[in-house]
Amino acid sequence: MLISGNNNLSKLRSDIAAARHFKLSVDEAKAIFDRQREAIESNWDRVCDEASLSEIDRNLFWKRQFLNPSVFE
Repeated sequence: MLISGNNNLSKLRSDIAAARHFKLSVDEAKAIFDRQREAIESNWDRVCDEASLSEIDRNLFWKRQFLNPSVFE
């Protein structure tokens, strides 16, 4: 999804760069990013259980589709 210009990367730096378009400060944008990360981490097992994901599927999604380390670069 394009948030700002032609950049569609889901990365922290993209969010920070686009913050002004949403009338957010850099600190507010970082706080939102951190809250989303925390929500994913703290609810991961419960959501996977509800979705009846196998251990293999959980491992394939974790830090690949969700919270890929490249997001934080």
